[in-house]
Amino acid sequence: MENSKKSAKVVFTQHEDSTSTTGWQSHYDRMEATDLPDNVIDLIGKQWMLVTAGSKSSYNTMTASWGAVGYIWSRPSTFIAVRDSRYTYQFLQQEESFTLSFFTEEYRGALRICGTKSGRDTDKVSEAGLTLLETPSGLMSFEEAQMIIECKKMFVQEMDYANLAQPYKEKIMEESYNKEPSKHQLFISEITNIWVKK
Repeated sequence: MENSKKSAKVVFTQHEDSTSTTGWQSHYDRMEATDLPDNVIDLIGKQWMLVTAGSKSSYNTMTASWGAVGYIWSRPSTFIAVRDSRYTYQFLQQEESFTLSFFTEEYRGALRICGTKSGRDTDKVSEAGLTLLETPSGLMSFEEAQMIIECKKMFVQEMDYANLAQPYKEKIMEESYNKEPSKHQLFISEITNIWVKK
């Protein structure tokens, strides 16, 4: 991600909904969706990300490695799958927008903590050593993030496993679900901003 940041075309703009962008401008540049790193499979599947929704007073975050970036309905978009049993799920349902935050390898341990502990019964953000950050749009992320993608929900639907195609059906159910009762919800969201740390 560090290499992709250097080669990316950066276009910072001040948004009307921003309360104070002076400090923000000194730390982050705005990137166009078309300049995202080429290897998003590595970015999401191997480097992982934090999905964060809510407000300063009430939010939650979780580590995710299932997702995609693409183009649908004439908009650059993100696609993420979140189990309805996850605490973050209720925040995603309540809020119009959320963030996807990406980190350097230095924060792998923090992402592990956020992926194995629940915000229902522990302050996993403090335990992970992360610092809450509010974007100019009022969304929640973390000061340690190398890149922040702001997303606005367009489509939410429960993933019906009966629609899994052969020969993947049995294998995916065994590998990814192990007869668990919870279901994944698919969130397709428009990319509204991408911020890259300077």
